[in-house]
Order: sequence, then structure tokens, then C-alpha cells
Amino acid sequence: MTDRNAPPQGPVGGHATAPRTIDLGQLNQLLWRYRPLLERFEFLLEVQLTVTASGRQDWQRHMADLFQETSDALGALDLQREMILGEGPTGPLSLRELADDAPDPWGEILTEQQVELEAAVNRVSELRQRNTSALAEGSAGINQLIDALLQSSGQFQARSTGTGYGQDGRPQPDGKHGGTSAVLFDGRA
Repeated sequence: MTDRNAPPQGPVGGHATAPRTIDLGQLNQLLWRYRPLLERFEFLLEVQLTVTASGRQDWQRHMADLFQETSDALGALDLQREMILGEGPTGPLSLRELADDAPDPWGEILTEQQVELEAAVNRVSELRQRNTSALAEGSAGINQLIDALLQSSGQFQARSTGTGYGQDGRPQPDGKHGGTSAVLFDGRA
């Protein structure tokens, strides 16, 4: 006689060794807990794109903290998954292998989990790539701005040496005070 309240279990991992018993209900619950964390990663990556585009570099530290929290939570789930699954003779069992070897209806349930998790990971990977590109473009833009500022600053200092200025703060080009005009950072005199 079996206990109706016992968690569903099934022999899986039909490799060369005897099948092991894994609590498939516990595994399924754990897999469901991955989804909101992957969705949070998607959200954070979208926000990161907005923050990067806005130029608010001071918010990057907050973003890094949120990414770390989410990453830590995913790491904890990974550890729990490893404890549930253990290892097969060739290493950790994949969800696909478990689905192939699981009794009904668990094979279908695990396959659906696999499909959904792969889709979420693909979305996160795409957003990560977009973020990497945006950060690289932002970094290149900042470097160009700094170069332009340094160049303008050097021109201003070099061209303004010995230049006199009137009461309005403008250089005096009449030759009385050195006679050259200044170049401001935006290129206008």
C-alpha cells in the first residue's frame, strides 16, 4: 500500500547503473522558483539599458547590487538542484535526460520546464549582449568626450596665453593684450 500524501517519485537516470529515485515533485517546485529569478534578470537588464542610455552612471552601483542579489539567489537554487539530482555516472543529469527517463506525467512536465527555462535563458542572454554593446558604446562615447575636452582644454590654454580680457570676460582681439581669441569647450568663442 502506498501513501497518497507522499511526494511523487520516479526512477530516473537510466544510464548503465541502476536507476535512482528522485523526488520529481520537489524538483518541479524548484524549477518553478527559477522562473521569477530569470524574469528579474530580464527586468534588471532592461533597466540597465535605460540607465546606460540616460547616462546616470551613479546608478550603476545600485544595478550591480541588484544583479548580485539575483545571482546569489540563483546560486542557492543551483545548489538545491544539485542536492536533489545528485550526479549520474557521467556527471550531473540534464533536465532533458530526466524528462526522457521519467514516468508519466513527469516526462511531459519536465520537458515543458526545459522549454520555458531555455526560452528565459535565451532572452537573458540576448539582453546581456545588448547591454554589453550599450556599455561599450557608452564607454567609447565617454572616452571621445574626455578626449575632446582635453583637446579643447589644451587649445584654450595654449591659445589664451598672454591674452587680455575685457570687463565682459571676452578676450580682447585688438592686439593690446596679446590679441588671440579663446576657444571654449563647446568650440565657440
